[in-house]
Amino acid sequence: MRKKRRFYKDVPNHIYQRAHNGFNLFYCDEDRLVFYTIFSVCAKTASDVKVLGLCLMYDHFHSLLVSEKVESISAFMDHCTSWFARVFNGSIGRKGRLFHKNFGSAPKWGLKKIHSAIAYLFNNPVEKQLCVKAEQFRWSFLPYINDTNPFSGRTSPRKMPVALKRARKEVDWMCSVGEPVNYPVLKRWRNSLDSKQWEELIDYIIIRYCPFDYSDLVSYYDSYDTMLTAINSNTGGEYDLREEFNAFSDQAYGEMLSYCRRTMDDAVVRRLITWPEDRKMDLFRQLKVVTSATDRQICKFLHLDIRG
Repeated sequence: MRKKRRFYKDVPNHIYQRAHNGFNLFYCDEDRLVFYTIFSVCAKTASDVKVLGLCLMYDHFHSLLVSEKVESISAFMDHCTSWFARVFNGSIGRKGRLFHKNFGSAPKWGLKKIHSAIAYLFNNPVEKQLCVKAEQFRWSFLPYINDTNPFSGRTSPRKMPVALKRARKEVDWMCSVGEPVNYPVLKRWRNSLDSKQWEELIDYIIIRYCPFDYSDLVSYYDSYDTMLTAINSNTGGEYDLREEFNAFSDQAYGEMLSYCRRTMDDAVVRRLITWPEDRKMDLFRQLKVVTSATDRQICKFLHLDIRG
């Protein structure tokens, strides 16, 4: 029997959600953008959920949510993850569960625990060797607190290419009507833009859909700079959640993605988790030779039964 969730009204709750069987969730910018905009739309339509933070890793995500009722957080998480699972599965012809049945949650009562949870959330990519400092990781959204274009240049409206202008207008419209971006439109945008313009569009989507209450997040410190210093000087800790522990670097997932993109089309890379097991095992053997990934990491990447 599952233990009843601990919950305190209007107290930040550290939320942890992993994929089914520990498999990977995000394989490309498009996966993360679809999830992020779904998460944002759900947050903006939820009357009783405030989002302080979110961090998307390869095989799980962390969030910091505040609500008056535990039921509101449960409804929000169910809405968000089930919506993304339907869209993700539909985009590659996959069937079956995508997320672990239950998400982990832990209320953070008191400033010391709140600071520790914030540092832990934003330092996940640092601990997994995906960046050196917390503010360097795009998918924790921390860099966007005081910069609208942290990973791209700012093109003036006069010099902006027509394709980028059109894409931004579509983003504006979709956001205004409460519609997340989807795979077909992202593919169309990416095909019409060069790499620099694509990075600028990603920054624009993230800012346009922003679901975070950054003022409340920073209010737990004296200022943004103080918060950043605290995050970078203390990795934080999480002792109240049963998070799957893996001591190996997540850089191996990037290595596997890079190898697959060199040897096959991007569309094929996203669909490799739907391959029959014998074809996955052929790729497993290749990845074991050309990357630093462990057997477990390759299984997670290919959605192979880790217990097998």
